[in-house]
Amino acid sequence: MLQASVSMAQERYATLTGTVVGIHGGVKKWLDVKSEKDETVLNFRIGKNTVYKPHRYPNVGEKVKVEYSTHKGVHVAYTVTILEGPKENQK
Repeated sequence: MLQASVSMAQERYATLTGTVVGIHGGVKKWLDVKSEKDETVLNFRIGKNTVYKPHRYPNVGEKVKVEYSTHKGVHVAYTVTILEGPKENQK
């Protein structure tokens, strides 16, 4: 029964891989990511329940993978994995 709950929980999330183009907000923070597939920019709500791997906010220009779900039309990020640094720092 536990295994069924874990697989159901994993299916709730969508995944987007792209480049961070902005982080903004005051009390409510938002992460803007440009998709590597179609270059659209999606805005993700980030907060105290968002898990970062490694444990830090990503910087503009870094490639990330975001696991998210949509609540009332808002994309809510649950996991943000930093895949690589900004393109201008790589050779």
